[in-house]
Amino acid sequence: MTVGVFFGGRSCEHNVSIVTGLQAIGEFPDEHKAVAVYIDEKGVWHTGKEYTDIAFYAQRKRSAYPGKEVYLRPSSPYLYTKNGKKLCRLDCCLLCNHGMGGEDGSLQGLLELAGLPYTGSGICASAVGMDKGMMKRLFAQAELPILPYVTMSGEEYVRDAYGVLEAIKAKLAFPLIVKPCNLGSSIGIALAHGYDELFTAIRVALEWDTRVVIEKALEDFEEFNCAVLCGEASEVEKPVGWKDFLTYEDKYLSKSQGVGREYPAKIDDALREKIRSTAVAAYNAVGADGVARVDFLYKDGELYVNEINTIPGSLSSYFFKGGTPYVIGKLLERAQAVFSAKRRLKYAYRPFAGEKGKK
Repeated sequence: MTVGVFFGGRSCEHNVSIVTGLQAIGEFPDEHKAVAVYIDEKGVWHTGKEYTDIAFYAQRKRSAYPGKEVYLRPSSPYLYTKNGKKLCRLDCCLLCNHGMGGEDGSLQGLLELAGLPYTGSGICASAVGMDKGMMKRLFAQAELPILPYVTMSGEEYVRDAYGVLEAIKAKLAFPLIVKPCNLGSSIGIALAHGYDELFTAIRVALEWDTRVVIEKALEDFEEFNCAVLCGEASEVEKPVGWKDFLTYEDKYLSKSQGVGREYPAKIDDALREKIRSTAVAAYNAVGADGVARVDFLYKDGELYVNEINTIPGSLSSYFFKGGTPYVIGKLLERAQAVFSAKRRLKYAYRPFAGEKGKK
């Protein structure tokens, strides 16, 4: 198959997505052909061999984009060049985008209109997985263990800050953690131990999104991660050597020298199986598909679901034996199966002849 590998995007997680995309292309299964589709910071699509080389991104000027600008058309499986010519036919799309415009259902909707199979979760699950407020509502409905939280919009805060604070006081106690609803990679997140810090944290979060989640923050806790690939849970991972939460720099820029991973996590079998089964339940609660990573918090014998990532970094390939080629192979196979099932559905409805003219 010829597979479009989409990465980059108009998102604060742009650079992380480049790493995921290039890793996928560099370890692509031999039986398939990868076509890089790089989405720049303004949302323009590009393709060409330059976009498969990590050195290009380190050296390039933001205004210099070699290769060809490309786009899709509704009901067409082809990539088109800027002048409207067909460049190549895509058989499937591997999505490596993180954050808004790629992980939130937007790109998935465009690919649905183009009639192209794509990897990972569909429109609804992608949107829910990106929106921390909606995600937590579905987790609660599925009776999964979550920490107490409230959500609010910037409009609500400006219109009635006192009412918002009263709602927070009624349900939560310090310390609190404040997060933009639709963001990842720990960007815009801050801890608050009092009202001065809370006001600052809300202001910062609202610079990144129109809605925020405020939830009870645990102290001296452990974090665990578990990936789910096509409904099957991986082994459990434990990030080690950090406190509070991992910042963007901790995760991707290696500025925190003590941060590492323990894989598999050294935990007892009962906790391991509880994490794995709860990860699958969280995956099912939002209707996820393909690969996703579920993050957990653990303290005093209590396990809490923190969030789900429907396009996890590096596609969570290190969680599975066979690594990136294996995970990509499974994702492409699943994408084709989902697409085939949708093609068998009826989309046109015509009334029975005997019903014509009836009111």
